[in-house]
Amino acid sequence: MSNDRFDSYVYKEGKTGKGQLIDFTCHPENAEKVEELLKTIGRIDIPTTGRVLLAHGGFGKYTRFKVVQHRYAGGGYGELGGYIEVLEIKNAPDGRCGFVFHEYNSLDGSVFSEFTNLKNAIVVFETRSITAKELSKCKGFLRRVVCGGFEPWFYAVGDQNLRGDFVFPDIIDEDPVFRFGRKFIIRGWNHNLPIIKTCMGMRLFKRKIEDYKEPEEFRLVYWDDGTTSWAGEFPQPLDESELWIHDAIEKFRKLLTGKTSKFTIDFMNGSKFVGRFKKKLTKSHSAGGVYAARVTMKNGRVLEGKLYFEPVPEIQTVEERIYHEAEKKGLEVKSIDALIKESRGEKAWSGVYANPK
Repeated sequence: MSNDRFDSYVYKEGKTGKGQLIDFTCHPENAEKVEELLKTIGRIDIPTTGRVLLAHGGFGKYTRFKVVQHRYAGGGYGELGGYIEVLEIKNAPDGRCGFVFHEYNSLDGSVFSEFTNLKNAIVVFETRSITAKELSKCKGFLRRVVCGGFEPWFYAVGDQNLRGDFVFPDIIDEDPVFRFGRKFIIRGWNHNLPIIKTCMGMRLFKRKIEDYKEPEEFRLVYWDDGTTSWAGEFPQPLDESELWIHDAIEKFRKLLTGKTSKFTIDFMNGSKFVGRFKKKLTKSHSAGGVYAARVTMKNGRVLEGKLYFEPVPEIQTVEERIYHEAEKKGLEVKSIDALIKESRGEKAWSGVYANPK
């Protein structure tokens, strides 16, 4: 697995045969080979180990990654403390972004935003007071992740596992209902539409309630979107007979992202629900394509030919385009006959989200 030149490499994480988490660096072509090799090893002992301690005001925060804290500011009032910081993770594994603007407060937990480079993240830090909507328009912005009850992945320590953007919680209690990977229907307050979330685990707490002698047990459930909720809020397990609900939501999400323009849901009684995206019915613009046009001028001159037309906000019809071109040449148009010869057709449904390209 040797390479003559070690000028290209990736940061990865793998586990030994006994489950020990290992952080390693290798050539991209060897990444899978190293991961397979690790599985044949029982355990790897390192003579000296260390964690990076990042200062956060009056306390520190550990991480197992090589992190440089370029900016930091703390504040808050009473128990509602918090801080913001700009971090550069030099050995971000598995393609994760290494430039983040991290926000934390004791009420909402962590939120971090990824940027294409360190400079852009520092610019956002210097701005300080900025909304999520404004932040998404900043130069170099990639995405924003709300961690909620989870720790962001770059603050993992020891052999903690990473689950996407989060650190998988160390303290997860066994429970017959709230099992890892099980889906639940979460019904919102004030008759909001229900949503489906996946359980990441559960922690059991005991709280003393006034007028009760014995403390009561409460279950705090961790969800896949970073949120948490008390089991007393009555999330409903999604049974196999109700999996069509999850299927319907996933199909609708595909429609919103532009991966499809229609979907069908089959019900047990043989009936169907058909949903589709329908374009706005309008004749206010001409479709893009090649047109054959016959134009008669007021001086009696007749011009014939082909032109390629693409509608834009300023000029949305072929006729407007011809009038516009004639005016630039000092000509006056009497009548226009335009016949489309080659149409590209309407643009496909691209979904409700902005195309990053």
